[in-house]
Amino acid sequence: MTTSTRSAHSLLLALGTTVGLGCAAIASAAGFDGSQDLLCAPSDVAQCDQSARCDRVSASEVDLPAFLRIEFGKKRLVSVGSPERATPIETVRQKDGLTILQRAWSLVVDQASGRMTGSIADGEGAFAIFGACTPR
Repeated sequence: MTTSTRSAHSLLLALGTTVGLGCAAIASAAGFDGSQDLLCAPSDVAQCDQSARCDRVSASEVDLPAFLRIEFGKKRLVSVGSPERATPIETVRQKDGLTILQRAWSLVVDQASGRMTGSIADGEGAFAIFGACTPR
């Protein structure tokens, strides 16, 4: 498995962990507060090395799925497509208008706009992921 693929798998695992465990207690008219499952699409990805040099890459280059489902009730992050990949979410919490999901990665969804920001880090580098979510 390449570093990019390994890191992307770590991100998927991390993103899943962040999303599910602390299901929302705060209501939001926009539906990004954990009260509804979300469909998310990573649109921009930066791959960074230990020297903090970052390059823009496509989600497919680092083996990220084009779409992810955040399943709050099942506390997991799931790829859309075949084969399905899923990762549990360890922590979900609400703070300052954000829904924050974590495991060995972090994913933040803005409760007003649905904008998504995620990160994955390991001993070799990191990924920064940006995209958008919509209620399912």
